[in-house]
Amino acid sequence: MIDILLLGFLATFLYTPYGYLIQKGNNIRYFSLQLIFSLIILSFLALVLNFFTPLTKLICSSFILLSLVIIVKFRHIFLKKKYLIFCFLSSIIIFLLITSSNVYRPDAGLYHLPFISILNSEKIILGLSNLHFRYGHISIMQYTSAIFNNIIFQDRGINFPVALVAVSVILNFLSHLNYKLKLKQFDFHFFILFSFILFIFYKINRFSEYGNDAPTHLLMFLLISEIIKNFKISDNSKFPNYFLLSLFIIMNKIILLLSILFPFILFLNKKNIKVYFLEYKNIFIFIFIFFWLLKNLFVSGCLLYPVKISCINYFEWTDVNKAERVSIENEAWAKGWPDFRKGEIKLTQKEYSKNFNWINTWSKNHLIKILKIIVPYILFLIIILFIVRKKTIKSPNERYIKYLIYISIFGTIMWIYKVPVFRYGYSYLIILIGLIFSYFAQKFEFKEISKSVFKASILLLATIFILKNSNRIIFENKEYYDYPWPKIYSMDKNNQPKMHNFKYIDGKKIYYTSSNYCMYGLSPCALSISGIKHKKILGYSLIYKSLN
Repeated sequence: MIDILLLGFLATFLYTPYGYLIQKGNNIRYFSLQLIFSLIILSFLALVLNFFTPLTKLICSSFILLSLVIIVKFRHIFLKKKYLIFCFLSSIIIFLLITSSNVYRPDAGLYHLPFISILNSEKIILGLSNLHFRYGHISIMQYTSAIFNNIIFQDRGINFPVALVAVSVILNFLSHLNYKLKLKQFDFHFFILFSFILFIFYKINRFSEYGNDAPTHLLMFLLISEIIKNFKISDNSKFPNYFLLSLFIIMNKIILLLSILFPFILFLNKKNIKVYFLEYKNIFIFIFIFFWLLKNLFVSGCLLYPVKISCINYFEWTDVNKAERVSIENEAWAKGWPDFRKGEIKLTQKEYSKNFNWINTWSKNHLIKILKIIVPYILFLIIILFIVRKKTIKSPNERYIKYLIYISIFGTIMWIYKVPVFRYGYSYLIILIGLIFSYFAQKFEFKEISKSVFKASILLLATIFILKNSNRIIFENKEYYDYPWPKIYSMDKNNQPKMHNFKYIDGKKIYYTSSNYCMYGLSPCALSISGIKHKKILGYSLIYKSLN
């Protein structure tokens, strides 16, 4: 287990410095932001490089050398006690999260891990979504994971980026809260941080439940925190940072599209009205968007798969009908189709999703699950507020807070209307709850015991976070392959790597499996190769479907 601690420390130490190119500073709050921006930079580099080459161990290892150059150049920051403490704290949280853990199932086995494996072994494949439709709407986080497969971490390194997102957000929030508690600075920002950290410890506390969803929601919380913290600061350089962060969020979860509106709240402060479009951060953002959309086009023939209207039928690998079927199926399943189809009423998936035909079925299942999570959380916040409340005072009604609430309401409505599964869009709802809680909390004067109550609440849920993960580490089966690292090689309890079947299709070796899960390993891998064709175009593999 000591290797997870050491490599967790090393992952933080080596990769955080990339973020210094975007976010300056030399304390835990700034280091945590640097780590997030470093993951964004690395994902961009991985995305661009994969157009020309596989992300092999040798190529990924070169980023370690570049990082060492940055560390030496800024050694007055990255070889000092503060940074080493940050890396140590990060390694502890990483250890708790990933030791003896499963990966997010079944999605990780179906397409997260297989896609990372493809990135490590192949340059971009035209029409890859024809091999597996889920490859068409992959998250940018898979590119981030792929670049951590190097000569030091090996393929185990692909587990680190998701955990590093959680580390960054948790340490950022705890550092802010600790500072504000010392000063008894119970302002709006304090309460939004307080509501977020309680939810993180309460619900986002298991690595096996992360996948692409939880890290993205964590980044949404961070985005809101940073906008609230910096709203009154006259600093034009912040807008590109937050716009880039919101872009990264959307590249992970398209349903969080409205996150792009949050950074514009800064313009309500009349001091923040200048944006220099030729500034290097903005140029970086435009290039990032271009390559991401180009990647989508190459892989699926659609700019935003599986949105039919974004598909370009000109390309040989584009399958518009399949994109439409996938879109209809995804929406129907999110609205409880598996529960509905057991009944006597007969509707197509498309009919079921329209005119609120899904409400009755969804409310009996998904809604109950959501309420079981949200109601205790809201009650806990209310109870704490009543314990510490002394009297009501007059506080300013900031206009920007109302706009944050409006965006969150629209986001929550969009999520519930389109894909109302909790894991898809819960950050909209938690942000809305946090904003409303903070809005009322700032109107109170607090008792002397308030500081102790807030500390005790955070400590209580942090203890639950630690105990839940420690329980897994202590009692989990220790006999599986590659113990104690996360189980990335197979879906069974032994984690034994699978030897998939393969077939040469027009000179291309393609693996397929009867177990439904490719996992991380031999690639490219599909669940079925029926009707698959392959050919080479200018040195690139093109996969398309036979019309016969």
